[in-house]
Amino acid sequence: MPQRPFRFLDRRADRPAASNENDAGWLRYRHLKVEAVIFLLVLVTFAAVLGKSALTRQALELTPGSAQFAGYAFADDETGGRSTVTSDPDRPMAWSCEIRAGVAYPYCGYGLQLALGSKARGLDFSRFQTLTLRLHWRGEADRLKVLVKTAPPAALRGRLGDLDVPLATEVSVSPGANAIVLPLDRLEPEQWWLTSHGLARRDVTPTFSDVRAIAVAVSGAQPGRLAASMDSVRAEGVQLSDEQWYLIILGVWLVMIGAFLVHRLLGMRRDFEARQRRQADEALALSDARIAAETANAAKSQFLSHMSHELRTPLNAVIGYSYWLSRGNLDPKQRTAVDAIRSSGEHLLAVITDILDLAKIEAGKLDLQPVAFDLAACLAELDQMFRLRAEEKGLDFSVALAREVPAQIVADPKRLRQVLINLLGNAVKFTDAGSVTLRVERLEGEGGETARLRFTVEDTGVGIAGDQLDAIFRPFEQVGDASRHAGGTGLGLSITRQIVETMGGTISVDSTLGQGSRFVVEANIGLTQARRAPQQIA
Repeated sequence: MPQRPFRFLDRRADRPAASNENDAGWLRYRHLKVEAVIFLLVLVTFAAVLGKSALTRQALELTPGSAQFAGYAFADDETGGRSTVTSDPDRPMAWSCEIRAGVAYPYCGYGLQLALGSKARGLDFSRFQTLTLRLHWRGEADRLKVLVKTAPPAALRGRLGDLDVPLATEVSVSPGANAIVLPLDRLEPEQWWLTSHGLARRDVTPTFSDVRAIAVAVSGAQPGRLAASMDSVRAEGVQLSDEQWYLIILGVWLVMIGAFLVHRLLGMRRDFEARQRRQADEALALSDARIAAETANAAKSQFLSHMSHELRTPLNAVIGYSYWLSRGNLDPKQRTAVDAIRSSGEHLLAVITDILDLAKIEAGKLDLQPVAFDLAACLAELDQMFRLRAEEKGLDFSVALAREVPAQIVADPKRLRQVLINLLGNAVKFTDAGSVTLRVERLEGEGGETARLRFTVEDTGVGIAGDQLDAIFRPFEQVGDASRHAGGTGLGLSITRQIVETMGGTISVDSTLGQGSRFVVEANIGLTQARRAPQQIA
């Protein structure tokens, strides 16, 4: 074969146009990175100079030694109750009380009066967001009410005058030290106060520019003695300082730099949009392919449905006439031939039914037809169907129905029967000695319109290897001894699982090779008013 002469190629010249466009985009992106670094340097410089003091944390703390408040205690004895409260003159912010029955809502508490002096104006909490109370608690009550009294909002001054607006919320406490962190926006006007003034909650917008008192109270507690001492009441918040105005000056420069970056980003956006259009075209092509695949699948399902119908009609005739011929006077050879015709027809009909069910499952058209039916009668039919086959193999066959399972249930009898036939058929088929048992139990107690039933099919057959348990539920999968698969399609358990899942249930298997298998189906079944079922199916 003649050798082609070598020649040196200019790789850059041979690059496609798309590659050259990508290189140009990369160059633009590389310059953009430099500009972004400059922008970040300016921003970091600004943060280093002003950022530390631009945001300031505001705090106000009231302690027992503070002179910004006057303490006061209160209890329901002021309004006709019997509860008493005592404050410790040597320990400000410490108090105790004894809740006594005798009124509908006994209460007691302790407060800090913040509106001091002749002007009677409280403290400004508008720059704060949280209120932290640190206290030691002793008593049986586990709930405290935190009360903040503020001046009325401007919109209600004409109606309320200078009355205090009580804002409150309940918090949990426990014996010993407590740290209660309360967001101020959780406080809401008390309902009794709103009702007494003919107001709705939406009419009162809490304002904290004039807080006149802070109190804690116990109300509605069981009779008993309570004691508390507050270590501190701290209000905290974050507020912008006056230096924030410098942000506006620097912001002008940042906007100018940002505008330049936006101009450069628009070029990248055009490239991005072009890529998006290409991806959209590819997605449209994929969608068309998916629709074509779904159409082909629907056509396949429709074809299988029609074919199964066309095949069932002559097969039913073949099976029917074979039964009719078997009743006549036939010699042994003729009877063997007729039995072979009937057996082959029944097998072919079962295969067609399985394929049709599989096609329905793939098309998503496996529908259930729940009706009320006699579960005990259904199980009795299954017992008659499989007992003779099991006894021919020398097996013990039993069907047990727990006493708490109702005889009448609401379900799809055809599909439930199909599930149990598949499981019992496999159990009898793969068991040579021992027993096959079907048990039905109820997992939930009496009452309600539904109950969860458990159907257990257990055998002492050949069992299944642990690494093959997942494969038995896949279509056309058959495991174990190939000689036992004669007459099977590998669809029974796959269809069974799909039916159970459509019923909203689950199916599981526990098997040991050489010792047997146990299949468990659990599903929610509708109930009707009926007598209890017998415990054993004869």
